[in-house]
Amino acid sequence: MIRKEIIIDQPVERVWEALTQPEEMKNWYFNISNFEPKEGEIFDFIVSFTDEDGEHNFRHLFKILKVSPAEKLQHTWEHPGHSGGTSVLTWELFPHEGSTTVVLTHEGIETFLDEGSKYFTKASYLAGWTDILQGLKEYLENEI
Repeated sequence: MIRKEIIIDQPVERVWEALTQPEEMKNWYFNISNFEPKEGEIFDFIVSFTDEDGEHNFRHLFKILKVSPAEKLQHTWEHPGHSGGTSVLTWELFPHEGSTTVVLTHEGIETFLDEGSKYFTKASYLAGWTDILQGLKEYLENEI
């Protein structure tokens, strides 16, 4: 399990918007144009990149499990076509005097070990979530 925490100098409502509105998400996270924070909704998107091992296209699929506005967003996280595993990602928001503590928990990463590459390891996810949370913080704290 990965658990990351970051404090963002914005009110919880503003952080929730950035987490759940597609036009905001594409600025710091992924471009999921049809995202809607409703329990039971299913979304997928492709992440493409090139590294020293060549070009990669990883499909991401998730189903929303829980939505508590301005408090919690929880969904599954899968990589169809690459792994049979399913993990659960939880975003929790805690307000504190105009700032928000964001707690991200990613459980079940070990279910992706069947994929067999360096891309679905705990270390890879840890680095990715660190970068993503920092991107969220920078996006929200550096708004004009």
